[in-house]
Amino acid sequence: MAAPEQEQVHPYDAPGPWSEEDWLALPESTRVELVDGALVVNSAPRNRHQRLALRIGATLDGAATGGWDVLNDANIRLGPDRAVIPDVVVLREADMDALINDAVDVGLIVEIVSPSNAAYDRILKPRLYAEAGIVRYLRVEHGPGGAI
Repeated sequence: MAAPEQEQVHPYDAPGPWSEEDWLALPESTRVELVDGALVVNSAPRNRHQRLALRIGATLDGAATGGWDVLNDANIRLGPDRAVIPDVVVLREADMDALINDAVDVGLIVEIVSPSNAAYDRILKPRLYAEAGIVRYLRVEHGPGGAI
């Protein structure tokens, strides 16, 4: 007699609200942010967006003085059940083995506006950063034919 088939449950199907602990248990390869207990799922950005983020990160890294690290797509804890993944972040002496970084260690956040979630990038994320005490925020706008 064959064992009954078990229904496979997708990790995002769990009812909310989600805690930071739940969020951190998701696979590392996912691009999911946590905002007030709700998951915000984003697909990987377009190649143009990724290339721009790499170039901005490399430029900032070249200019960073001792004690500062520049990372792309790092998890940033903004508060209880709030964690986001900015395109580029400058952190005070980042722990390279950490899975999440605290807002208090952020020197600069860079967000490149994506056409698919422009309102999120332009309105919600700047507010969340300000509420977390992050005072240096750079928003980059680019058109579909913009230079990289």
